[in-house]
Amino acid sequence: MSGVVAVSEAVSLAFHGMGLLASGRRMSAKEMAERVKVSEAHLAKVFQRLVKEGLVTSTRGPGGGFELAKDPAEVTLLHIYTVIEGLPRAEHCLLHSDTCPFGTCIFGSMLEKMTAEFVEYLKNTTLADLQRGETR
Repeated sequence: MSGVVAVSEAVSLAFHGMGLLASGRRMSAKEMAERVKVSEAHLAKVFQRLVKEGLVTSTRGPGGGFELAKDPAEVTLLHIYTVIEGLPRAEHCLLHSDTCPFGTCIFGSMLEKMTAEFVEYLKNTTLADLQRGETR
């Protein structure tokens, strides 16, 4: 993650698809892609990474699809994010520099606070929270 809050398309697909699976229902990549209105191929590629990391199981053939491999209450958005993008970085400079030409950052500590708040939200929000509509 860059120093400024950013969510890639792959992370967005993972969040939304996993949110759909939190209902406990098996869904195909096609079905999820239609519900979220995204590319089935891209969603399937993202979900293969989630399968590899043990968050999702995959069943081939008629009636097949993806299912959560864990209880929705055990899966945080941070875990999903980390599987797709890796650990969030603590970098807060838009110039990716250790020193600022102005002496202090023109944004003060705002970017650092935004990033910390975003990571805290991901850490404290589970798929079960999404299923219940309880986002903070």
